[in-house]
Amino acid sequence: MNNSRFPTDRLLPPRAAALSESLDAGFTLFRRSLIGCLPLSLFAVLLGQLPSVYLLSKNQSSSLGDPKDLTWWCLIVGSALGTLWCWIAIMLRQRSVLTPAVLSSDLCIALVRLPSALGTLALGLIAVATGFLFLIIPGIYLLVALWPVLALVVFESAGPREALDGALRLVRGAWRPLAVNLLVVVMTLLGLFVMGAFVGLVVAEFLHSSTSGVETWVRSLVTGLMSALFQPLFIAFGLAAYADLHNRRAQTPSSASNSA
Repeated sequence: MNNSRFPTDRLLPPRAAALSESLDAGFTLFRRSLIGCLPLSLFAVLLGQLPSVYLLSKNQSSSLGDPKDLTWWCLIVGSALGTLWCWIAIMLRQRSVLTPAVLSSDLCIALVRLPSALGTLALGLIAVATGFLFLIIPGIYLLVALWPVLALVVFESAGPREALDGALRLVRGAWRPLAVNLLVVVMTLLGLFVMGAFVGLVVAEFLHSSTSGVETWVRSLVTGLMSALFQPLFIAFGLAAYADLHNRRAQTPSSASNSA
């Protein structure tokens, strides 16, 4: 399982990439890996709906302020772990486009990396929340800087503390281009989601009939499909940003001297 390194030089040239190059690389990675990643992404979407489906089946309120039973809490934990496992598997499947790998091997690696990824996300959320709680600027800095943190867990076998420290080292001197990259990615995804929601509304109105709940079902279907597409797209953009940071770090004199 030591062959899960991400080949950054196969995604981007070994130098600091322009924003357009990073975005183009991310979209190319998404396009080439979509068929292999879509089942995993759909499965993650279905897992995320399990707690809501359970509440509907029991005629219970979906309000977070209302008390929930033990089964609901178990479904919440299970769906969160399953979704995270799917995200890791998608990252590995996208890597397999650049370095061929067997699906079963990637799924096993994703399972092995799951505990470290969970701990890393927990520490990252605590760090970002603490930064926003005391001073807004540190929270914003950490929110951007920790974007590639999961890649360090998946491709460099880093533990939670190592992943956070490694992400901060990668971003040192490159926070501003990474922030611009993340902002463009988020705005792009939001724009696509709004367009998809509008299409869903149009289709729902076109199919409007006396059938109860048809509009709700159409909106849910469109939202689910959009989420299944956006998850691997966002991950692909993140891997491109990770590759760019890795290349930038390799080009700095300090890293060259440290490796000598």
